[in-house]
Amino acid sequence: MKEVQILIIHVRDQKEREVFMQKQLDALGWPYHYVLDGDVADLTPEILDRYFLNDGKPETMYGQFPRTSCAYKHLLATQYILEKGLEGALIIEDDLQFYPSFKQLFLQSMDEYSNRYAQMPFIANYEESSLLLVPRSLRKRGQILYPAQRDRYAGCYYLNKHAAEAIMGYVRQYKSDTTSDCLHNRLVQMGLVHYFWSHPCLACQCTADGSMPTLIPTKPRPWKRLKWFYKRLYKHLLYNFR
Repeated sequence: MKEVQILIIHVRDQKEREVFMQKQLDALGWPYHYVLDGDVADLTPEILDRYFLNDGKPETMYGQFPRTSCAYKHLLATQYILEKGLEGALIIEDDLQFYPSFKQLFLQSMDEYSNRYAQMPFIANYEESSLLLVPRSLRKRGQILYPAQRDRYAGCYYLNKHAAEAIMGYVRQYKSDTTSDCLHNRLVQMGLVHYFWSHPCLACQCTADGSMPTLIPTKPRPWKRLKWFYKRLYKHLLYNFR
């Protein structure tokens, strides 16, 4: 596989993020598509009724919320794979920083995928944002993808058509009451999709490492960038002893 379709989760008026991503996309040289529909203002009652559960909880997804907009855009990206008849796509969020080794190692992982996993509902996560890493005891020379039992955020993942069918089938039947990464995790636990982590990690969300502000309101986190640096160092040391 020499290239892959990229789908970018993006809010229309975030021009700085568009410029940030565009430089990286141009360097990769792969086809891409911005998922622009699904901004907060686009979340009509019809869309909410179709995709999200009206559960009345404090953190419900049923409403015009940034978290719901993000989840809906991921569903639109998933649906895009099926509508366009794609074998799969790399879905990324617009705060993602690719590491220098991304292109080479991602393509290597796609060779692994084609040889071993292409017939299963497959999701592979490539980001370091959650600081969940593959333990050293499991790593094998030359291998990139490792089976995992849970999600690892939703800022950079490859989703094939079989997994896309599983996700949309679940949402059509039950609707969603959570974010994209948690929805993936639920489907993993139900045995509906197979989830993989990459080693090494090939990208990171800038909102996770503190180098870019988040668009989804959260509690203030002073010194986030510095805390990330030390937490990342600690996690890499910890997983190297596992």
